[in-house]
Amino acid sequence: MQTSTTTANATIAMPEIAEALSQMERSLRAVGSERVRLDDAAGRICAEALAARLDAPPFAVAAMDGYALRWAEADALLAYAGVVRAGDPIGPPLAPGTCRRIFTGAPVPPRADTVVVQELTETVGERVRILPGAAPHRHIRAAGSNFRAGTPVARPGMRLSARDIGVVAAAGHAEIPVHRRPRVAVLSTGSELSRSFAEGQGAQILDANRPALKALVRAWGGVPVDLGIAPDDGTALSVILSRALATEGIDLLVTSGGASVGDFDLLSPALAGLGFEPAFDKVRMRPGKATLFGRLGHLPVLGLPGNAVAALVSALLFLKPAMSRLAGAGWAEPLPEHAVLATALPATGPRTTFLRGRLGRDDQGMPTFSVLADQDNAMLSGLALADALVIRPADAPPAAPGDPVTVIRFDLSPGF
Repeated sequence: MQTSTTTANATIAMPEIAEALSQMERSLRAVGSERVRLDDAAGRICAEALAARLDAPPFAVAAMDGYALRWAEADALLAYAGVVRAGDPIGPPLAPGTCRRIFTGAPVPPRADTVVVQELTETVGERVRILPGAAPHRHIRAAGSNFRAGTPVARPGMRLSARDIGVVAAAGHAEIPVHRRPRVAVLSTGSELSRSFAEGQGAQILDANRPALKALVRAWGGVPVDLGIAPDDGTALSVILSRALATEGIDLLVTSGGASVGDFDLLSPALAGLGFEPAFDKVRMRPGKATLFGRLGHLPVLGLPGNAVAALVSALLFLKPAMSRLAGAGWAEPLPEHAVLATALPATGPRTTFLRGRLGRDDQGMPTFSVLADQDNAMLSGLALADALVIRPADAPPAAPGDPVTVIRFDLSPGF
């Protein structure tokens, strides 16, 4: 079911969460790319497919310390013909009736087809005898056994781990194309807010949303751009929004507060005056109803509620997948998990409801969810105790301990 809200320009249906997310997904695109050294690539999102530039290993190498020889001659006393160490150049072909001492990682001499470990050999003067237990064609890593030139080693959209970077390095690349980090402008609204304890005076309160949202932007792979605090003044707010629109390199504007329907909730009128095209200006959820999204010219705008808990819940649901898409990793919504209730839950109203709580395990090792007693949307201290949110459908009946539920983790890791 959808209801409608009226903006300065039009009446917009209030979507369910899934529809709101779908509208955002259709609107956002990945940012551009840049090339970085492998030393700077960890955690970045690969922007182009990469293929190996060479075979790995580029030549046959010994997998164990021992003697390189031709197995057809293993029954004879073999003449000792030198030593090959890791890093030595590939030497001349192995002469008939000879062997060479070889170490792990060293190039196998041409014509040798076996390395016999030193424990299965004995020296007889200047000759080497192969003892029982040795086997043919052992302990040699063939050229290209890891991968061949042209083998794909990185794909667009993958988050580069240490393992990936190692493979890319072995494949002959010193740099890798990655999506640049999305630049996200963060703005708080409200004349009651102050930046710091030293600035606070009268009835002002400290702004918690902006620092928290900047931290989320960093955690989710972006670069925050602090726009400060806008007062409850339409003209001043319009000036700040215009400045954000004109700032080069901003990929997303995130605001908190001012998006509800009070006399001093001026964000929607200010945006409308600048030509904002809203996709939605409310979402059927609790907390987080006062969440909006649309475009101000070329700039996507995500407006979050002013209440601290509602802002962070909406950020988890909307900002995180938006960051994933902008960063080039595709659209990645928080993953739902299954748990059983450890505490009772009340019936819900006409909106999808998120309740804060903690995950645990029962005696059988099954995941459990315990709801926190205080669910006040302005109580940030309670959010600090929570590590997950239970998702309660609209108009759901009461739930009892032991009932199955769906949860999402309050996870600050990128997860994409």
